[in-house]
Amino acid sequence: METPSLYHRALSEVTKSEKYQKKYDYLYNVALACLWSMAFNNIILALTIIPYTCEIPDAPKNVNREDWKEMWIPKNQLGGNMTIFSNCLIYDENNNITDCKRYRYDNTWYKSTIPSENNWVCEKEYYVINILSHNKISETVGSLIFGWFGDAYGRRLTYMISLLLLVIGRTISIIFSHSVVIFSIGCLIAAFPATSALQCTSSISMEISSPKRRSSIAKLRFIASSVGLCLMPLLYWWIREWKLFMITTTVTQLPYLLWSWKMIESPQWLWINQRNKECENILEQIAKDNRTALSSQTKQLISASHEEHTEKQFGFLLLFSNKELALVTILQLFIWVSVTLSYTVSFLSSGESSQTNPFLDFAFQSLAEIPGHFSGAWLADNIGRRYTCVVSFGVSSVAWVIIGFKDFVMWPDVEWILIFVQVLNRYSITISYYIINLLNMEIYPTAMRQSGMALGNLISGIAAAIAPYVLLLGHKHGSFWSSAILSLFSIIGLMSGLGLPETVARRRHPI
Repeated sequence: METPSLYHRALSEVTKSEKYQKKYDYLYNVALACLWSMAFNNIILALTIIPYTCEIPDAPKNVNREDWKEMWIPKNQLGGNMTIFSNCLIYDENNNITDCKRYRYDNTWYKSTIPSENNWVCEKEYYVINILSHNKISETVGSLIFGWFGDAYGRRLTYMISLLLLVIGRTISIIFSHSVVIFSIGCLIAAFPATSALQCTSSISMEISSPKRRSSIAKLRFIASSVGLCLMPLLYWWIREWKLFMITTTVTQLPYLLWSWKMIESPQWLWINQRNKECENILEQIAKDNRTALSSQTKQLISASHEEHTEKQFGFLLLFSNKELALVTILQLFIWVSVTLSYTVSFLSSGESSQTNPFLDFAFQSLAEIPGHFSGAWLADNIGRRYTCVVSFGVSSVAWVIIGFKDFVMWPDVEWILIFVQVLNRYSITISYYIINLLNMEIYPTAMRQSGMALGNLISGIAAAIAPYVLLLGHKHGSFWSSAILSLFSIIGLMSGLGLPETVARRRHPI
């Protein structure tokens, strides 16, 4: 008897009702995914740079406010004949232009954020951008290391370490927010596990479930994570203080951390690593909840098995082993860069709206991801992977053009129009993300699939680290420039999608 079929035989005996698996999913792939999403991403809202101006003396009662402001604040040329007041410069007593010494923040929505509390604005805005960029680098490195660690040392240990690093990192950042260096170290520690904890819980769920349930597990996790992103800004809107907000969202991880020893290890991982008795014990634990049992014959076969289970490993170079494969790989990498830049800038800028409620804006954009997952699946099956990719990038390219001209448009209700465009943009970006993941799974053969995904994630991480500087370009020189870059990359993604093979009718390697 082949070793893999023995494990699946045992699994089929204990998964007839799958009551245990459903309970596990509610606890980890729904509740934890939602709470982890808030704890892991709370730093994005806490680092929001809210509208600010140089602090000037109060205007006398008989002086027009705008005229008084012009006496103190110089104007910057934005484009054409349009000018705006500088946020960072002021006239001194000798009428010379100098840097602001103190700032006044718009507390309409945020009572405090980390930048407003520490005056990380103007030239110090680079603190925020560098932290966001370094976080993405830490996530990328961490995902590579923890991906290997989970396979080598088990899903449960990886899950426990990920939770611990997130809690420790956020605690350091909350306590030492006055020091940009120590605060940044805390952010890097918290970012390092990336989504390893959720990937581990999903892996265990897939490895203890029947094939008919596996396709819905990842979708369940993504939807729960998006729900967490929707709830997170609403919580900040209610609390309004960044420190209490971060404490509240981070403390939700403590119950999972304190009881992490009760989570099961993947029985399939134990089986592959020849820890047969432990594998049998966990399968019996699952069987007990499902009101079934392992047969005595299966138990004997598990105990007697001493076969080694190894998988052949392939490297990145194999993805470029012939011209056709190299072309497909390069086109996919262009798509990874394009969609990651768009998503990261969209995500980081979600809470920056000054004219409308930034919390609802963030929530609406996050909410758009949920139908995006379902639409991506429907469109991929009905119009094809390639054309879905082209259409989604086409919508994003137009959306970025509209967003880029927001500083030049003065018609009424323009902010609400922009919210609609931004929500539509997030929706189309989510579809693009779904499609590139699907194409990666279907274009490459099984032996190369993991290498293809790993390379895509690596390039995606590099693009995510660049994205905060694209956002900064928009802050410093107007949204037109950052949007022009993102629109260009969306067109590159569209053209790359046209060059990829269609896989809708054949889920096998076409080359």
